[in-house]
Amino acid sequence: MNNEKLLIVEDEKIIALDLQRRLERFGYTVVGTAGDGEEAIRQAGELDPDMILMDIMLSGEMNGIEAAKVIKERHGIPIIFLTAFADEPTLERAKEVEPYGYILKPFKERELYSTIDIALYKNSMERRLKGQERLFSAILHSINDGIIATDTALCVRFMNPVAEKMVGIREEQAKGQAVASFLALLDQRSGKDLLSDGVPLVDRRPFFFSDVTVRHPSGRGTLVDGSITRIHEKENETDGFVIALRDISEIKRLSETINFQASHDSLTGLSNREEFTFKLGEIIRSVHSTGGNHAFLSMDVDRFKAINDTCGALAGDELLRQVGRHIVDNIPRDDLSARMGGDEFGLLLRDCNPEDSLRVARRLQEAVASRRFVWEDRVMPVTLSIGVVPIDQATIDAHEVLAAADDALHLAKEEGGNRINVFDNAESKYRKRRGEMEWIGKINGAIEDDRFLLYYQTIEALVPRADRPPKAEILVRMVNEDGSIARPMDFIPAAERYNLMPAIDRWVIRESFRAFRRHRDSDGALAGRNISINLSGPSLLDESLIGFILDERAAAGVPADQLCLEVTETAAIQNLAHATRFMTALKEEGFSFALDDFGSGFSSFGYLRNLPVDYLKIDGSLVRNVDESDVSAAMVGSINSIGHVMGIKTIAEFVGSAGVRDKVTELGVDYGQGYVFSEPVPVDPK
Repeated sequence: MNNEKLLIVEDEKIIALDLQRRLERFGYTVVGTAGDGEEAIRQAGELDPDMILMDIMLSGEMNGIEAAKVIKERHGIPIIFLTAFADEPTLERAKEVEPYGYILKPFKERELYSTIDIALYKNSMERRLKGQERLFSAILHSINDGIIATDTALCVRFMNPVAEKMVGIREEQAKGQAVASFLALLDQRSGKDLLSDGVPLVDRRPFFFSDVTVRHPSGRGTLVDGSITRIHEKENETDGFVIALRDISEIKRLSETINFQASHDSLTGLSNREEFTFKLGEIIRSVHSTGGNHAFLSMDVDRFKAINDTCGALAGDELLRQVGRHIVDNIPRDDLSARMGGDEFGLLLRDCNPEDSLRVARRLQEAVASRRFVWEDRVMPVTLSIGVVPIDQATIDAHEVLAAADDALHLAKEEGGNRINVFDNAESKYRKRRGEMEWIGKINGAIEDDRFLLYYQTIEALVPRADRPPKAEILVRMVNEDGSIARPMDFIPAAERYNLMPAIDRWVIRESFRAFRRHRDSDGALAGRNISINLSGPSLLDESLIGFILDERAAAGVPADQLCLEVTETAAIQNLAHATRFMTALKEEGFSFALDDFGSGFSSFGYLRNLPVDYLKIDGSLVRNVDESDVSAAMVGSINSIGHVMGIKTIAEFVGSAGVRDKVTELGVDYGQGYVFSEPVPVDPK
């Protein structure tokens, strides 16, 4: 008993009061009494009772059944009829209201109490069920899956809005219809309708399906995943089925987009390097198993950097797009093209012999060259350098092909561009490049592991004077992994070609300053000498190197006026403006400079007046036989004379004998360097 609120509708006041007293004794709360139908309707709306006890025969124009109908429609309050009428017509009319009870007067209290209690309980249960129905209905109407509930004959009981949209039919139209009349679940692989033979086997577990197309009356299809689940009652009897449909069209589209983006270059639409390498590996494995001949073309846009720097990145991007289109337009559709990175493209020619691959390469060169690149008001020629690598059963793997193509392409670039090079491992130029490529890994390993050593070779005044202090050139050696010492001629050319010298230069500068400080502190062999340190051409272009040199000198605490930096004649002339600024900035800090290998081309006299150098190191090719060749003697004498006129001291390199030493001394050269004075020795001997 929860003090439920009751409304009594009875036109006999005495009966109404008696009924109220009885009900209150049972613990109910009587919130009001009404004597006619209109009053009953009004009080039902205002008092909101939990139950109404309604007499059928009421005074006024409206009887109890009519009033009950209005109350049910407006408020849904449960009704119990209390009446003296039990005739069939009255009972039939009362049933229309679906009352919760029908008690005949006179009634017993226990009968009244039981009827009210059961009616209230039944109403409570129905409210809870309706609440659950509303909850489940809200869930089914709000989820993104299409839900169709059917009976055992696959006739529709329920459809949510998502399902309506998928199949193109409203729920009210579909109810009672066989699902197969408007729904087909077409398997993309077999083309079969999953519902063509009724429901697939569904027992304890749902039947799941994927990549199935639902056809809409408009003709469009929706790609779905889903399931068919059995609705079962007690005794495990089947009461129907639930078909769940999830639209995966957008997910599929996004997945395909992501897969495309992962395997293709976003700028050109061609395959990217990863996808291309994978396909190349598949082709090579196929060749190993079934034979065949294919070819790989590696292509690079000549002078792309100049166009990109001159016209901007947008122009560079457009040029790459155009080159990509030229490639696609000039190859068969079953061949695979890719942008390998930067301005480099790759092309895999299937079932292609060497002669045909050369014809394709020439056709691509002609296609690109014939369409000049136009950007705003500029017209620029475009050419391709191409490396060709045959693929046959002797090919090992994709990495070997890519490395060979890289060799062929770069040699084509180095030979002037707009060339086609076919890789041949037996050719000397490829063996040399492979040797240099092997040194790249060794040099990088030495840089990481700090496996370099400093040597020095003395530079002696040929005629001792106070203004000619003894000098020494710092030299670098690389320690191989097995502990052996690599000669400079082994690793320096590769380091210069692949831009590794700046890193080596910095190591040499830092360690030379520190070693010089140790010798000064311990009165070592270098303590009384000025030292010279070599710089490569790329280091002259490094704007940050000046700050690095000054910081390292300050950290080591060595005087700048005992430090000389050597640059080659070729590097200085090729980068004249940078070299001049570089030298001027450090000379202001006290450093001196030497121009190395001077005279090797004899083209540098005109530039010499612009370079603030302190020493000219006369190239060893002129010095080594100066005592035997009048031409060499004349050339060395000329360089020495011009240097002195300009206030620059001279150093003769490769002084290997007493005869050479005496001759360069006779010619007035200031310093000599070579084996006749000393061989290179470690800066820090063990």
